[in-house]
Amino acid sequence: MMNYRLSVLIASMALMVPAIGALAQSGRAVVELSANFMREEPDFAAELGDQALMGTVVEILEKSGDWVKVKSPDPYTAWVESRGLVMMDEQGISDYLEAPKYICTAGVSHIYEEPSLKSRIVSEFILGDLVRIMYKTVTHTSGRYKGYEEGRVVLTRKFVGVVLPSGKTGYVPAKDVAVFYKWAKDRKARTSDEKAFRQDLVETTMGFLGVPYMWGGTSVKNVDCSGLTRSVFFANGVLLPRNASQQGRIGENLPLFNADGAVDWSALLPGDLVFWGREATDSAPAKATHVGIYIGDGRFIHSSFMVRINSLDRSAADFYDRKPLCARRVVGQVDKDGSGIVSVFSNKDYFPQE
Repeated sequence: MMNYRLSVLIASMALMVPAIGALAQSGRAVVELSANFMREEPDFAAELGDQALMGTVVEILEKSGDWVKVKSPDPYTAWVESRGLVMMDEQGISDYLEAPKYICTAGVSHIYEEPSLKSRIVSEFILGDLVRIMYKTVTHTSGRYKGYEEGRVVLTRKFVGVVLPSGKTGYVPAKDVAVFYKWAKDRKARTSDEKAFRQDLVETTMGFLGVPYMWGGTSVKNVDCSGLTRSVFFANGVLLPRNASQQGRIGENLPLFNADGAVDWSALLPGDLVFWGREATDSAPAKATHVGIYIGDGRFIHSSFMVRINSLDRSAADFYDRKPLCARRVVGQVDKDGSGIVSVFSNKDYFPQE
């Protein structure tokens, strides 16, 4: 993998717009919108299945009119409107993946035409969105390095310059971004410190409280139950599968009932996942249909009408009156073979892998 700390060596590449062409029947593309709606059929009235964030690389599978069927890194396959994508050839995708980027770490921000909050807005910019770092070429005119050119990050005291997938440029408040490579690497390391990782997960989840429920939502603006868990873990550098049924099969299984069959949360720790759904029968296996994130003391956060806190304790005022199905542990399982849990840093759709 290239050394991103020496990113000045590829400054000129970072400003280039990758080769862009008409959307083909196959190939790859990059999401241009802050959160691109992925629908189950090529129609605006079709059911929403997922959302793909700005800067995400998707695989193009099929084209129908103005709609394109894509597969995201979740992985999830659905239809998006073609104007929300930037098609690139394989060299363009390779250059894009290697280009230094920022990730949005604020809940909701904006990209502006100029480094000013009073400037016209270019695009919405939300938690998890990716943009390339804007560079300018500086030529030394005197001294030992006269004639030497280098790429310098475009920044002011409060803003950084950015390049959207389409090549549009703008400025984002510096406090709202982090350098993506360093962010992803630091968070991969953070997953090894289980206590700190659990604390991060709970703090991030708390930041979603009050966000409205929306079937198929996977962004800070609106989420369904598994969209919440996926968004929280992504914001901490970890990729979970898209749906509750898939998430219910990853990681480590945890005991959730005592010998009498009553719910017993004593084995759970903050950051563990709790599931509800269909119990197994003679003719069908168990299937998770709802998921929440455990935060301690028998309480959990989930998206049900909106993101809110409920309790597993029958004596609590906010008791969630549904029998849970199972619980799974993600913490301690990241990047382990067979766990189904991958760090963003180790995923080929975000960084070139050796």
